[in-house]
Amino acid sequence: MTRSAAERSLRNCLSAALSGTLLLGSLPANAVVKQPLPVRLDAPRAKATLLLDRFTFGIRPGDIDTVTREGVDAWFDNQLDPSRVDDSALEQRLDVYPALRMTQTARLARYPEPNSIRQMARTGALPSDPEARAIVRNQVEFYQMAQQNKAANGVAARAAAPVVRMTPGGMQQPVTVAPSVSATADAAKVNAAAAADLKNQNLEQLTEAMPQPQADAIVALPPDERYQRLLSMTPVQLIALRKAERGPNEGKLAEGMTPLQRETLLALAGTNRMLMAEVIGSRLLRDIYSDRQIEAVMTDFWLNHFNIYSGKNGQEPSMLPDFEKTVRQHALGHFEDLLIATAMSPAMLMYLDNATSVGPDSLAASRAKKSNAKKSDLGLNENYARELMELHTLGVTGGYTQKDVTEVAKVFTGWTLDRPNDGGNYNFTVNRHQPGPKTVLGKTISENGEKEGLEVLHMLASSPATAHFISTELAQRFVADTPPPALVDRMVKSYLSSNGDIKAVLRTMIHSPEFFNTATVHAKLKTPLEYVTSAVRVSGADVTNPAPLAQALNQLGMPLYGCQPPTGYKWDEETWLSSSALVNRMNFALSLSTNRVPGTTIDWTRDLQTTSSGQLKAVALNTSVEPPAMAPEQKELKLESRLLDGPASEQTRSAVISQGNDNTAQAAAQQFQSGTARPLTDAEKTAMKQDQIDMAMAGRAPAGKGQGGNQRALGALPLKPAPAPLDKQAAAMAGLLLGSPEFQRR
Repeated sequence: MTRSAAERSLRNCLSAALSGTLLLGSLPANAVVKQPLPVRLDAPRAKATLLLDRFTFGIRPGDIDTVTREGVDAWFDNQLDPSRVDDSALEQRLDVYPALRMTQTARLARYPEPNSIRQMARTGALPSDPEARAIVRNQVEFYQMAQQNKAANGVAARAAAPVVRMTPGGMQQPVTVAPSVSATADAAKVNAAAAADLKNQNLEQLTEAMPQPQADAIVALPPDERYQRLLSMTPVQLIALRKAERGPNEGKLAEGMTPLQRETLLALAGTNRMLMAEVIGSRLLRDIYSDRQIEAVMTDFWLNHFNIYSGKNGQEPSMLPDFEKTVRQHALGHFEDLLIATAMSPAMLMYLDNATSVGPDSLAASRAKKSNAKKSDLGLNENYARELMELHTLGVTGGYTQKDVTEVAKVFTGWTLDRPNDGGNYNFTVNRHQPGPKTVLGKTISENGEKEGLEVLHMLASSPATAHFISTELAQRFVADTPPPALVDRMVKSYLSSNGDIKAVLRTMIHSPEFFNTATVHAKLKTPLEYVTSAVRVSGADVTNPAPLAQALNQLGMPLYGCQPPTGYKWDEETWLSSSALVNRMNFALSLSTNRVPGTTIDWTRDLQTTSSGQLKAVALNTSVEPPAMAPEQKELKLESRLLDGPASEQTRSAVISQGNDNTAQAAAQQFQSGTARPLTDAEKTAMKQDQIDMAMAGRAPAGKGQGGNQRALGALPLKPAPAPLDKQAAAMAGLLLGSPEFQRR
């Protein structure tokens, strides 16, 4: 899609979202503005704006003034050394996620992964620590009850057998699915339909709510006493209590508890569910609030480059915290160090199956053959070798062959995990390593055990093909979907001369004439992650619970750690620019700006200060006081100057003024929360089938099924609705500006 066509589509989507009717087609030819020839940006403020657009997750109020005053080079150099930037305010926000600060071994000891839970269910061996014991006991009981109901469902399908319903006291009551099996066809149909209906139910649906007085009494207990009481309850009792949580008590079960206590309560219903909620929540908070923005942006870049899919298996969620930390530590270092760190990462070894790869002529394979082990336990796995060259280093046109893939796979046999279920880290096991020399890209790799892998990683990291592939990806992310070849060539030279120093390559990029010019301005369409985070940052929103924002990313098609193929998400405009997707963005923007996204609050009154500070203070303190009157045109201009990094078009400005009302916002919010703005893509459907997407929301409904339920999870951060905006018109106008074509670009 051309730039002018993309702009037409964006503007059509703006009009469609405002009017409630999707307009297809394009604007008249005379509405298309030809792109001027590139002009170098010399004005300090213009350069600061472009740099912030590219190297942050969104421009906050005052950022442009700060960078202009400090100087773009000084700001950039300071950001390239994250240790020089105080990020203590962010760290305080992340205190709510204690598990992410544990070692992987300690994390798995307290919050075992599903395979360990199933093993404990079989053996009955529970941890000795009381809290860890409660966590495991609850999940073991959940697992056992799920197995019982699964078995009952199977019986019901064959003979309409009775199944069980759980009462609030944890008692089992028989439930008749259908009359006894009859010889008639009608009776068989009834039984089959009833059994199918039962399969669509779960333990939550089969459990009755606890009597309200009993639930109220538990909520009224002091925090520590309430915590101990909750730990002692059975899974069915906990479900019954959650279902009884209503009215003034809603969200108060974990009130007054420490972050570790809240976390423990969340883990009662599923350790992976809790861990994924923390991993995703912390990443969003870091992107939104970190003052180390280049580090955050580059971490996101490399996490996508070295993509990990959290739904690979039940072990990946517990490995993601350390993987993300590893990538962040090397995000601005030398590429070879980052490549080695990811190759040895338990998350990558598990995701691309190298942990299970065995050399066909290794001692381990020989022993396995003698013991008649399964063939699947003996094989050479080429997944990591292939993606290492195709996606991590050389690129698909990097000159390697299938024989190179096989040889590299042999090199990395023995790179595995020590006790993966117990938090074991990378371990080289010589018995699994393929003996003998290997030939990779025409070079002989002499037999040298673990060092063979390090030699290959060095060879790949220092290859000109890798320098070109990495430089092109960086230029696509930060400059344009089709970056100027001259710019890429300069970056390649910088990469090779600096031994893959990422900082040097980034400096070369921004100091090239192709970067600071008008052709780069607004050349990139924001991805869903960039769009959501930039909208939150520019609005100055206070995020007390990022779970609904994570759900919004699911609905916008970019769930964090939800990309199943190892390719990661694409950065280009073609992937994200469609009428339905942009309408969905508009609906999110209006939900956000009018405080209809739970856990996120925005106050627009500070942007409309036209009266005395005393009057504004009275408005801020008393929600019954109406804000000072201001003409819609004045509001739009003030909000425009705050939210956009340039003037809006007359079409956008007119639409915002005419359609800026709460009715528009309410309809958009309802559409977004219902998930009906567009059909799901195949990738989203695949992701939604994975349990971890449902689990990631810590008790939410599955992705794409609305936003209810999160506030009902034990230990979850409060998700009470924010107060309605004092100036609903201004809030709606702000949402329309956040959904405008001008804000969609960076």
